Amino acid sequence: MVQRRVKQIGLKIVSPNVLDMTLVDLPGITKVPVGDQPSDIEARIRTMIMSYIKEPSCLILAVTPANSDLANSDALQMAGVADPEGNKTIGVITKLDIMDRGTDARNLLQGKVIPLRLGYVGVVNRSQEDIQMNRSIKDALVAEEKFFRSHPKLNQILAQHIKAVLLGLRAHISNNLVTVAKEHASYGEITESKAGQGALLLNILSKYCEAFSSMIEGKNEEMSTSELSGGAQIHYIFQSIFVRSLEEVDPCEGLTDDDVLPYKTQLGQDQHCEEFVIVSFVEPLGS
Repeated sequence: MVQRRVKQIGLKIVSPNVLDMTLVDLPGITKVPVGDQPSDIEARIRTMIMSYIKEPSCLILAVTPANSDLANSDALQMAGVADPEGNKTIGVITKLDIMDRGTDARNLLQGKVIPLRLGYVGVVNRSQEDIQMNRSIKDALVAEEKFFRSHPKLNQILAQHIKAVLLGLRAHISNNLVTVAKEHASYGEITESKAGQGALLLNILSKYCEAFSSMIEGKNEEMSTSELSGGAQIHYIFQSIFVRSLEEVDPCEGLTDDDVLPYKTQLGQDQHCEEFVIVSFVEPLGS
């Protein structure tokens, strides 16, 4: 199977009115290939999405339309795989303004259908007609605010959710800032000069080498006492697992005298022939 290289489209937005963050807009799941799309397009998209959302530092916005069955949401299903504890998944319910008359989004937003630890957020985006009519984002935001103001119950749910989540997010960010500050301080004083930066980098590399050596030699204070790690684990792999695996291999399996005979007369006379014979017999062992 030929692997196609995935190309990213990067857009940098600079503004005093936006947060410093990296926002990754991932594609939806394509069930049926269209046009020249490969037959395994669904598997490829799932693999690409998972490569992003499995990162510990990311927040997952699992987007699902309000007029669809939440239980069949691909976004929530994949988020559940990448974040089984629900520590970084926020549900986003779109198209609240086009739900069938008589239906109520409160159960969705309150997490009564599929609970999420961080809850759900409802949004009202521009419709295709709005886009074709060149309706601006500013006007769409005004319309969204008007929609939620005309639906006080939804607005109250969103406000309560924001208040409940904000304190936890603030504490999480504060803890991360403290951790990063300690790590930053452990690197030493950062200077503007090239010589100073080179010395700092050399110091960091030296500390890394010392930590690596300590881990291999079993002198690291943070090593686990309940399982093998470092050099002990490497020694166990080579002395037990690797040796046992080699003993289970029969290098002559499947070979007959007819297989060896063509090379017999040339062995010892032609060095290249010896290398060819060894490689041709060893290659099947790696498969």
